[in-house]
Amino acid sequence: MQEEIRLLELLKENNISVSYPIQDAKAQYLQELHAPEGNRFALLFSYAEGEKARFFSEETSFNIGKLMAKIHQVTENLKVNRITYNAHSLTAIPYQHALRFFKETNEEMQFIKRAGKEIEKIFSLINTEKIRTGVVHLDIWYDNMHINSESEMTIFDFDFCGNGWLLNDIAYFLMQMFHVEPDKKDFERKKEAFLNGYESILKIPDEEKSLFAYSGLSIWIFYLGIQSQRFDNWSNVFLSENYLKRFMGMAKDWLKYHQIEI
Repeated sequence: MQEEIRLLELLKENNISVSYPIQDAKAQYLQELHAPEGNRFALLFSYAEGEKARFFSEETSFNIGKLMAKIHQVTENLKVNRITYNAHSLTAIPYQHALRFFKETNEEMQFIKRAGKEIEKIFSLINTEKIRTGVVHLDIWYDNMHINSESEMTIFDFDFCGNGWLLNDIAYFLMQMFHVEPDKKDFERKKEAFLNGYESILKIPDEEKSLFAYSGLSIWIFYLGIQSQRFDNWSNVFLSENYLKRFMGMAKDWLKYHQIEI
């Protein structure tokens, strides 16, 4: 938590539009709350003006790209004492978590295993000197931002911030946009607007662009691992074979769109 607070304070100091932590009268961030299940902790954040929007315009896409690039201007070459995202942490470890609920012989689990090996191979072949690294949010999509106008938005929920390639934020946002937009012509227009917005601030190396499809896939697998790791079968039942097939079906649609077969 302290590293997340440190990152958000840094972004606030640089006038980046994020929801930032607020101190109490004693200059403390964390509040200890006594609850029936034991002590819990709370943190107050600044209000994010606007509301969540599943669909937004090309102009908004452009400005989201600008905002992400401004975040990356601050976080490039920065390190935090948190997870480092790479092929192993994004695919191999999540696969092991998923094995708690799904058999290795399951068709989708076999796909995840193949995908992990392919991602590891692709990532190992890239010239990392041409890939920007730093601190990434890793969960920027419409559900983690409030849009107040075409040009005003606030990003929040830095729970998964960590170290890695900056392109991961770009790729994951594009993959989420791909699934939201049923008309892929609209997706392409908004994708172009988003990338133009980003590159109005920071240039995206061609080496990074070549990894978008694989990066998006790797983060998709990562979040299956998170769902498995945090699953409580006493309180929900969504982590089923039908869910796995639907969830990984979305990943396969993303690959098919990029003409990638695994």
